[in-house]
Amino acid sequence: MNSTRERDFRLDFCRGIALIVIFIDHVPGNPLSSWTLRNFSFCDAAEVFVLISGMASYLAYGSRLSKLGFKACAKAVGRNCARIYLAHLLLIAGIAGLMMWIAGRYSGADYLDSLKLQWIAEDPRGAIFAAVTLSYLPRLMDILPMYVLLLAAAPFLIVIIKRDYRIALLISFFVYLLAWNFGWNLSADRSGREWYFNPFTWQLLYTIGLVVSHLSKTEPEKLPWGDRWLRVAIGFLAVTMLIAWPLNQFGFTQMAPFSYIWPADKTYLSPLRIINVLALLYVFAHYVPPKAAWLKKRVAELCISCGRHSLTIYGLGLLLSCVGYVVIQESSARAVANLEVNVVGIALLLLTAVMLDRRDDARRAAAPALRIRREGSAAA
Repeated sequence: MNSTRERDFRLDFCRGIALIVIFIDHVPGNPLSSWTLRNFSFCDAAEVFVLISGMASYLAYGSRLSKLGFKACAKAVGRNCARIYLAHLLLIAGIAGLMMWIAGRYSGADYLDSLKLQWIAEDPRGAIFAAVTLSYLPRLMDILPMYVLLLAAAPFLIVIIKRDYRIALLISFFVYLLAWNFGWNLSADRSGREWYFNPFTWQLLYTIGLVVSHLSKTEPEKLPWGDRWLRVAIGFLAVTMLIAWPLNQFGFTQMAPFSYIWPADKTYLSPLRIINVLALLYVFAHYVPPKAAWLKKRVAELCISCGRHSLTIYGLGLLLSCVGYVVIQESSARAVANLEVNVVGIALLLLTAVMLDRRDDARRAAAPALRIRREGSAAA
């Protein structure tokens, strides 16, 4: 992507689309999820989100590191990590409380078992301690802890990247290989279940995002742009779709022998998933310039707003997906319920993003007057 001093709205747009797709994919049994990215490729919205987050992290903290130093950069990252960590714990508490209340009143499905919430119901004290130490991750609530760890490493990675990005890539790839070879991962519950998003492997995709942003701003000539690479990326995506779509559409990836040879392991982030999402980024960046006119259209602006407020939209989407699951399971008209869950859920995500944008605009408008009043009080 071309370097620009202005905010690159393509990042917010892609992140916003990824968050909407994550909401759709998180609703169990949602028929609309049969038409999202994961059915046509070896990757899905999670890879897009992590890659874009790596790129955005460099843009947010790279300049701060250069201007204010490592301490100021680490302090800003620490505040953001604490905010995401707290949001993760609040999500667990809110969703666990909601689903336990629902489980006591409705019986369309075993809601606690489906979301891996039995531990909280059986041993609240032990489960809460495990959740605080990130050794207990209920189902669907595993991407924020991984992102906290990745973001915490960002200041150190950015320092290395600014000195020599090749060293950062080499270290990251070495950790990735060790995790694959020795099965490194973290525990997600008392039964020994592993983190669905293995931070030792997913850090490679995040680091690649940091490096792409660094090269885009400092040495864009080192990025492999050209018609030949574009044709390779488009060809790869076409072949991927021809392979992935029929296997996913008919559920073959869950059946032997495909379940044993399917080359797109998500927990350990198969190389094919990395190549796939990079090919998507390459084609998108080639055909969508930073100031593309359609990015200013209303629909695109709504997606950009979602990407700009990613933490809030992700949390709301997760809560809505759990509620949507219950609505679908308890409904006698599944088709109507599916339609309502998707339409209402996406509409609420977009509406919330717009309201957050307006709140931020109001704060910015009030900031000069507030600063003048503070300066006047200090002078008095």
